[in-house]
Amino acid sequence: MEPRYVALTKLLLNDISSGVYPVGTSLPGELELAEKYGVSRGTVRAALDQIQTLGLISRRKRAGTRVEAAVPRSPEYGPTISTLEELVQYGADAQRVIHSVRNLVIDLDMSARLGCPPGTRWTEIQTSRMSPVAPAYPLAWSHVYVRAADGARIRNLLRRSQSLICDLICETTGTVVKEVRQTVRAVGVPAELADKLGAQTGAHALEFVREYYDQSGALFEVAISVQPADRFSYTTVLQRQASPNP
Repeated sequence: MEPRYVALTKLLLNDISSGVYPVGTSLPGELELAEKYGVSRGTVRAALDQIQTLGLISRRKRAGTRVEAAVPRSPEYGPTISTLEELVQYGADAQRVIHSVRNLVIDLDMSARLGCPPGTRWTEIQTSRMSPVAPAYPLAWSHVYVRAADGARIRNLLRRSQSLICDLICETTGTVVKEVRQTVRAVGVPAELADKLGAQTGAHALEFVREYYDQSGALFEVAISVQPADRFSYTTVLQRQASPNP
């Protein structure tokens, strides 16, 4: 199930492109939109953030929200990735398994590793990805860190849903993923994960560190995944797109 703000974004984009809200007119206020579409004001605000990023609307205090274009603007270059699922690049049949969930207080070492302030409370979620085609060992093992308040909200959903953890947070809190920063490096399989992954300690692997930032620029999730080299490949495609007319 997609987050509410994503569904509302699609509805509003369709209404703008179809002329329900023509270019040059103003959208109804947030409260009116919330009532019309049966969602919270926070969901409306999150959807408008997404639509503004696409260049379809402008928002000014006391002036409201104005429709500026009927179709999204296109950048000159862009990756073909359109969803966070594509960024993660696991097969559709790969199942997430939850192994442990625990609360912790970030110490100095973890603060340097994760980029979150020492002394703050976070939730650590250990997960693996399993393929029914090769079920003997996981494709990957992940340590996912989310803010403690968000962890409490999604804790009961983790074992019932295969949605990305960031999507669960967005769905339950109204958070919008504004930016994902990804770092990939070659590593050896850590000793503490060797048995879990069915690999030799020090064997070739890739480590993915993904940092998720919300609409205010705050870090709300860090995912650190280790994938043995013989079970994973990563492909990125950049596609030249037509430049908008000046």
